[in-house]
Amino acid sequence: MDFATTLKFAHVLAAVLWVGGGFTTIIAGIVLAGRSTAQTQLAIVQAVVLLAPRLFIPASIFTLASGVTLLFAAGWGWQPFTVLGLAGVVFTAGFGAIVLGPSCERALKLAETHGAEAAIAPLRRVQRLAMMDYAIQFAIVFLMVVKPSWSDFAVFGGIGSIILLAALVALRPIPRLSI
Repeated sequence: MDFATTLKFAHVLAAVLWVGGGFTTIIAGIVLAGRSTAQTQLAIVQAVVLLAPRLFIPASIFTLASGVTLLFAAGWGWQPFTVLGLAGVVFTAGFGAIVLGPSCERALKLAETHGAEAAIAPLRRVQRLAMMDYAIQFAIVFLMVVKPSWSDFAVFGGIGSIILLAALVALRPIPRLSI
């Protein structure tokens, strides 16, 4: 097996760990949202905060670094899937580090000072933003598999539509819970 093939495997494995791990935590949060206590829901966030520096951040950095290396080692060059994939990975890694991670940490601090129930509304907002982030990550995975050319307008329009819908869902007002 040559270097490019080995690196491609490592790149895909890191992406699977990053995207799959995050997606699993989102699904766990959705499933537990209506079926568990606030403290149980906070346990998911605590796990994410614990996993971020140990799994998500290293996997995202390795995915990015190995992808850039593959541009040259595999001879892919600056094709649409590499340019848009690179932009997407940079965005979603930055969004996770700058928005999602700190928001989770703030919600946990709020729970410590004001109780678990006080952190549920901020956690719902974080969960919605995470869903938008994962729409982008799934778009990146789609680009890597399909490898469209710059003239595949339908592919890019479809990807853009899905990301726009995810953003609209994530950013719509959260209904108030009547207690």
